[in-house]
Amino acid sequence: AKLGQRENPHSDTIVLVRLDPKRHRIAVLSLPRDLAVTIPGYADNTKINQAYDEGGASLTLDTVKHFFESAVGRKFNVNGVIDVNFDGFQRAVNHVKGVYVDVDRRYYNDNSTAGPGEAYATIDVQPGYQKLKGQDALDYVRYRHGDNDFFRAARQQDFLRQLTHQDAVRQLLDIGKRHE
Repeated sequence: AKLGQRENPHSDTIVLVRLDPKRHRIAVLSLPRDLAVTIPGYADNTKINQAYDEGGASLTLDTVKHFFESAVGRKFNVNGVIDVNFDGFQRAVNHVKGVYVDVDRRYYNDNSTAGPGEAYATIDVQPGYQKLKGQDALDYVRYRHGDNDFFRAARQQDFLRQLTHQDAVRQLLDIGKRHE
């Protein structure tokens, strides 16, 4: 993008979530952002996160459906899409008063000495069991310096799993406990 020109948002993470209120279960499947797929009407053998660049949430949904339908040979139903930006993620985490996570190690990047093209997202999250909120929560789930997409996806899935244990989230999933 040229200086001063606004860049279109990119897809950072694609996650399929299945809510099963009868069994009080949530299943999560992360799709690696570099997964090679066909983007309908655009290209074959292209990274799945490119679908969002070309057509937002709608084309991403079409791409995910096409990917699974091609794999299993039958229709793949998706009941809804939630398109969350970074600010929305932070606000959602803060709304439930943060999420307790057992952070496995220190996550740290300091860009004060980084040269052009060397900078990674700044983060400083200490190891141990703790409540993450706002920017720290976002930095933790997005961290990928020194990790691959599989470690990142596992961290994101664990974060979502811990999120489901928050009272505010359980109330959303239990119709009898909802506060309108």
